[in-house]
Amino acid sequence: MSKVVLFGVDLHGHVNPTLGLVSKLIERGEEVVYYCSDAFREKIERAGASFRSYRGLLGFSTHQGSGIDTFLVFADFLMDRSRILSSALYDEAAQLSPDYIIHDAFSLWGKEIAEKLDVPGIAYFANFPFIDEMADRDPEFFMEYVLRAQGDPLYERNRGKHDIYRRLLDRLSRMIALRYNLPPMNVINDVFCSKQPLNLVFSSRSFQIHEDAFDDTHLFAGYSLYPRWEPVDFPYELLDGRPLIYIAFGTILNELNDAYETCFSALDDSRYQVVMSVGKTDLAPMRALIPTNFIVRSYVPQLDILSRADVFVTHGGANSIYESLCSGVPMVVLPQVFDEYMGALMVERAGTGIYMRDERVGAEGLREAVDRIAALPEYKENCAKIRHSFEKTGGLDHAVDEILKFVKQKVYDDAD
Repeated sequence: MSKVVLFGVDLHGHVNPTLGLVSKLIERGEEVVYYCSDAFREKIERAGASFRSYRGLLGFSTHQGSGIDTFLVFADFLMDRSRILSSALYDEAAQLSPDYIIHDAFSLWGKEIAEKLDVPGIAYFANFPFIDEMADRDPEFFMEYVLRAQGDPLYERNRGKHDIYRRLLDRLSRMIALRYNLPPMNVINDVFCSKQPLNLVFSSRSFQIHEDAFDDTHLFAGYSLYPRWEPVDFPYELLDGRPLIYIAFGTILNELNDAYETCFSALDDSRYQVVMSVGKTDLAPMRALIPTNFIVRSYVPQLDILSRADVFVTHGGANSIYESLCSGVPMVVLPQVFDEYMGALMVERAGTGIYMRDERVGAEGLREAVDRIAALPEYKENCAKIRHSFEKTGGLDHAVDEILKFVKQKVYDDAD
């Protein structure tokens, strides 16, 4: 039996995809020690891992601003957290004496600790994977959908020039390297991806954009629904058999009252029943606006509701899109931040839903999109095709095979 330390990120969309992996590793006899924030202790322990706390040192959050501004702030956040967590956790991780380390692509501290301990490191993408090599295929795509560079003066002055992506990335990379007194770096692969010799992608090549940019160091493991314990009191008895629309915009953003009101206007007095999850948003100002065909709750058991839903109106987070695909539910995607725009494009390309491109979607447009998806069977059929592509990867069983093979080979190579 080997011991693996897993460094996660304290977001539901980053923890949920790892629970099945943890369970499979434990089934193979591996001991898993999982670092995350305290709010996720019970969920992680139920998967069988030993929980270790970040002790309040992480705390992912959002930043409101333009694309490049947000990108820089996030890169700075990851570098700062890595500096703090690497220092705070190194001695403890060394005492655990892991045989290898698995870490979220955003957990740069996991990569750094693996290097300091001289043990094999494996990264996983819980978000939609974006790597620098994708820009070699289509730099304009990378500028528009990853960097979200619209409005940046350098980009606007040079829009359409073949080298604009490289110039902008070099500028960002130099800024980060100088700030943290580091040698030259690639801010995409070295910070946002923390790339390793083995990188798990919880998707399939069929769904991934620019899949040919991902070499054989990237293992596509599909996506598997792992039953999770969610202590949510939901009134299932109110579900009455009408076509069901599920609406959720994730657990990070909580200032979405306008979007929720648009949903009320779009689907009020319709033939649908609607379940809406609003997270930590204050419901009080909205109560008088909630239509009678809506069930609105702070939290909703998402997997249960998706198993009954006909259409999912979503912000386009990776966890939500993958769970919807596995549940066979087509989507209307209203992206809000960061890689959700890429997720929306992937849904559109795969024919598994509709990407709403307007910054402020109107009630009429939203209603038309929901009606279209509910009426046309090809959206659901395409979801089934993508779900099958996930299964064809071999799933988590194959992923664990490759992890154990990689660790054994790495140890053997280092011994030579």
